[in-house]
Amino acid sequence: MKKVKVSKFGGTSMATAETIKKVVNIIKSDEERKYIVVSAPGKRFTDDVKITDMLYQLADEIMHRHTTTSYAPIKERFLEIANGLNLSFSMNDLLDHVLVEMLEDETLEFIVSRGEYLSAIILADVLGYEFVDAKDLVRFKGSKLDYQLTHKTARKVLKTKEHAVISGFYGANIRGDIKILPRGGADVSGALVARAVMAKVYENWTDRDGFLMCDPRIVENPHLIDMMTYRELRALSFMGASVLHSDTFYPVQKEGIPINARNTFNPSCPGTFIYDYVPASKSKNVITGIAGLNNFTLIIIEKHLMNEVPGFDRRILSFCEKLDISVEHFPSGTDTFSMMIESKYLVEDKKEILINQIKKTMKPDNVEVLDNISLISIVGRNLMANKYNMLKLFSALVNTNITLRMIDYGSNGTNIVIGVDDIDYEYAINAVYNEFIREDHER
Repeated sequence: MKKVKVSKFGGTSMATAETIKKVVNIIKSDEERKYIVVSAPGKRFTDDVKITDMLYQLADEIMHRHTTTSYAPIKERFLEIANGLNLSFSMNDLLDHVLVEMLEDETLEFIVSRGEYLSAIILADVLGYEFVDAKDLVRFKGSKLDYQLTHKTARKVLKTKEHAVISGFYGANIRGDIKILPRGGADVSGALVARAVMAKVYENWTDRDGFLMCDPRIVENPHLIDMMTYRELRALSFMGASVLHSDTFYPVQKEGIPINARNTFNPSCPGTFIYDYVPASKSKNVITGIAGLNNFTLIIIEKHLMNEVPGFDRRILSFCEKLDISVEHFPSGTDTFSMMIESKYLVEDKKEILINQIKKTMKPDNVEVLDNISLISIVGRNLMANKYNMLKLFSALVNTNITLRMIDYGSNGTNIVIGVDDIDYEYAINAVYNEFIREDHER
């Protein structure tokens, strides 16, 4: 296929007629932007409601009360968008037809998917591109996305399209029933399209310049990440840093297609590029980014000659599995086994049940429980390349009087995860950022 770009535009980009005009200008500024994937209209201002949320409310109303009162504000929003654009069709007639289809189908997934469906029809008409319904591209097996069948189907359909606007967020099973992806799934739709057409780059346009090195609510004016690897992105996303849906990476990484996170409202900014591999010579900083999560519980189990008890750790993890408790990290040492567990999994007496099971079955010498722990992931492809980096990291924490509760070295050499008290969370992130980033940029 020809060298093309796939561009996905998020909800804020599709929220109003004015934002859609910005989208059109961006697309027309680069002739390689031939395949466009869109979300449903998002928030126009802080307290606004996304169309998808409104559709969830409508679905509940249709399915349980057989009324359509909440359809009026949805229709009003789309008519407002249409009135600001020179469409070649009657938006009012289309909306009336869609409502009839909703009442006939009466499934949550069909109703909720109509936001992206209408959004794509609007943009296709404005651009003069062909509209492609995601149900004809994205395939589900049961409730799960079928990557291989989707790739085969999308490749076959899109190779005949010179330009296309595709609805994100949903697809269909083999019977044609609409199935939806998790919230934010339009990112995944874009990645699937990018893989199908073997795009030179997958652009993901939102209302942010790209990925910041830290949460700006914690670190003042953090730097933008200019480039990173998929491995680094996975590490940061796992810890809560998110501009993209976490399932986005697989389709494009498999084919070595880079992602470029861009800002619709600041298109002159090059954004963040994500590659499968970035040479060390291209790296400006030792650290790529810092992310974290609060509210964990650390359980430390001590037992003399633990290593002589076959399957000690496996048995403890099986207790967690039976209680539906997910363990994030389990750093261990001589005669100790530790588990870092998100506290939300330990509600309804599960913590007490787990501890009692461990004491009764494993006969440990001691079990220590530390609540209110935060996990911080320091991510960088060159982090482990120099022993001095570790000295800098721990010196920054010690000098800020941060008590380390856990250290876990990533097996792939990309990141280090530390555990600190919740009260020290923001201090620790600022200490690491100042040591590695501000100091380097001020030299």
